[in-house]
Amino acid sequence: MTTSLASLVIGYILLVSRGGGWRYYLAGGLCAAISHAVATPIDVVKTRKQVDPDLVNQNFIQATQTIVQTEGLSTLLAGFGPTTFGYLIEGSLKFGIYEILKPTMAKIFQNPLLSLLGCGTISGIVASIVLCPMEAIRIRMVSEPEHFKKNWIQGGYQMLKQEGVSALWKGLPPMLYKQVPYTISKNVAFDVLTKLGYSLLVGSTIAAGAKLWIPFTCAVLTSVLATLFSQPGDVLLSLVNAHEGNRQRTRHMISDILEASGPAGFFIGTKTRFLHVGIIVTMQLMLYDILKRMVGIAATGSV
Repeated sequence: MTTSLASLVIGYILLVSRGGGWRYYLAGGLCAAISHAVATPIDVVKTRKQVDPDLVNQNFIQATQTIVQTEGLSTLLAGFGPTTFGYLIEGSLKFGIYEILKPTMAKIFQNPLLSLLGCGTISGIVASIVLCPMEAIRIRMVSEPEHFKKNWIQGGYQMLKQEGVSALWKGLPPMLYKQVPYTISKNVAFDVLTKLGYSLLVGSTIAAGAKLWIPFTCAVLTSVLATLFSQPGDVLLSLVNAHEGNRQRTRHMISDILEASGPAGFFIGTKTRFLHVGIIVTMQLMLYDILKRMVGIAATGSV
């Protein structure tokens, strides 16, 4: 039943993606892969601060210095492979599905905001399922670098061989808690904010400069929202994938965090994530906007 339903959903998405739909998938995949790859060192420090008790109370600079001094500069590139590959596929589907479903969601909800939220929810779920194995490998490479002396493909195969398929998917619930709010806040906020920005220029010709400063300003604001909405899920995801072992139920993890640190426990590493997600989201949305225009699609929010 589940397989049949998934097949129908995928078939429908492929059907409505005909024509120029490939341009959204291309732009989305490239912007996500490039932006996440560039920010890999920051992601390494952020993840280590979340899972390593010795680094929790250190600021970003102190944690970076500790990691480099004890493990070497190359440690900051741990997880580069699965990050780049994973987000190439994830970004392609997340942006592509989000854009392709807009006409369908508009007919269902007949409310612009609700239709965008629907697109963001579906694309976020699909992106979570696809990205989950790559994130599991990346986090393990960062948290237990001594077990990943080989490349990420061999490391992933080792995880699969020793721990089974479940090792790559045990982080799916927290992945959903992270990626769905992240996708909704990022894609929807950028759509709404850019549309608002361009609406202020109604009656005048949109200058080339406006197509840079409007998306840039909106991307920076969007990055703040995306960080805050996805932070609790990011903490859960890091903890569940950090070490080998049986999967702990998400609700038990939530209880443990609340008992140990209170609500603040879900916001460990937030300052580092503001830097990390700020760079990723701003670069990603700017690249997405530029790449879309390069393949003949109007700038986000301008139409």
